[in-house]
Amino acid sequence: MIAAGAAVAAVAVTAAVVLARSATPGIAGPRACHTAAHGTASSGAPAKDGRAPAGTAPAADFDGDGHPDLAMGALGDVANAASGGSIAVAYGSGEGTGLARCQYLSQNDAAIPGKADDEAFFGTDVVARDLDGDGYTDLATVVFDDEPSVIVMWGSPDGLRSAARVPGTDRSHVSWALDQALEEHLVAGDFDGDGHADLVFGLGSDKGLLKGPFTRDGSPAGTGPVSAPRRPARDIGSATYEDLVAGDLDGDGVDELIAFHHDEPLGTATFEERWPVSYFHARRGGLAQPDDIDLPDAAAGAVGDVDGDGLADLVLSPRRGKASHSSVTVLHGSRAGPGKDERPVTVDRDTPGVEPQDEDAAFPSLDTGDVNGDGYADVVAGSPRSKEDAKTGPEEVLLLLGGPKGLTGEGAQVVDAGDIGGEKDARAAFGLAVRLVDLDGDHRADLTVAAPGDDRVRSSTWVLPGTGHGLSTGGVTRLYGDSFEHDGKLRLYMGGGGIAR
Repeated sequence: MIAAGAAVAAVAVTAAVVLARSATPGIAGPRACHTAAHGTASSGAPAKDGRAPAGTAPAADFDGDGHPDLAMGALGDVANAASGGSIAVAYGSGEGTGLARCQYLSQNDAAIPGKADDEAFFGTDVVARDLDGDGYTDLATVVFDDEPSVIVMWGSPDGLRSAARVPGTDRSHVSWALDQALEEHLVAGDFDGDGHADLVFGLGSDKGLLKGPFTRDGSPAGTGPVSAPRRPARDIGSATYEDLVAGDLDGDGVDELIAFHHDEPLGTATFEERWPVSYFHARRGGLAQPDDIDLPDAAAGAVGDVDGDGLADLVLSPRRGKASHSSVTVLHGSRAGPGKDERPVTVDRDTPGVEPQDEDAAFPSLDTGDVNGDGYADVVAGSPRSKEDAKTGPEEVLLLLGGPKGLTGEGAQVVDAGDIGGEKDARAAFGLAVRLVDLDGDHRADLTVAAPGDDRVRSSTWVLPGTGHGLSTGGVTRLYGDSFEHDGKLRLYMGGGGIAR
């Protein structure tokens, strides 16, 4: 009887634990999206080869249903917090570029660590990877609610429903950075080659490399040092920290890290300002800069195999030198590193096949993916007219196609908001964030382009289908800020914190 009583008690305790766990509140789940459609997409058979080109970022699938999802940082106000920041998540349906459900994430949700504060900018630098190895994509982001830190929202059959703050994260330690606390960035990749997704957060920190797999309390499997970028010149005063990009550029199975900075004006002309780019590779359990890789100045970058040789290439938006700001430069990947075996290739408004671009345009956003399904990575470049050196003019996205000869002007395409049911000259920062990922399962990457807007212009995001002939301006799905935010009273700057990749 004692033994039976103990067994009953054990069962009761177990049941209580299960009930307690099931009663733990989760992140507010997704709901039906408010979207709009433009035209009808041309029908076409799926591309024969479904393999993504080397170096292109994997698609996110937060609920594991086989349909890719999207997540966009929205750096606007939230209830009770000016610039508290939020994230807009759209779950794919597999039916064209249609999106099944939308989810709105902020620190006002009790299941997301912290509390929404003014200028916390939750949703800065969203990245999507399976961080705990359970088969569901997770979503990580930066927040500045106290000290700069990382919050991870965990994927599940129900989507993103739980979250944890990564303990012990450390800000960057770059002596010439203007303000490390407000200029922190996050990127994902496999930086130690063990097959698990890692995060980098904190240049110059002894624990800037956060190694996967992560546990559900946010703890990494380990940490490693990331060296600080070298000062680009003696006379530089300070620099702002612009972005991080990752990819395997030498084919060794380990991702490298590329960091972008912009120096403060030195009393010289704008075209003489520096945009230093730093390159890091695996070394002694962390990441460090080699002495023999020197990258040209650039404002943004992306990674993808544009020439089909099996090695990912580094695509840059160049600054300084002879290259126009409205151009794209490719440093081809090689066993010795990017740009070691071939001369860089630049495609600009004067390249045959490229529709003449406004000479004052600038491309602060880039991504790669196979739009036409031919096996080569293509490049999209956004010109939102809202960044440095971007003078007033048309806001556009330029598509450049890869091929056996690499990136050329053949088949180039320009799209503006007026082509897809929006206002051509709305000044909504159309193209501030771009992402190429196959949302409809036809093995062709579709373009997601964000126009975060401002206090006067409504925020929108468009999804354009990829076809065998490039981007289609029919069958376009348009998302609004109130597709996500419950009462529609807040202005969401969708894409202001990037589109997760």
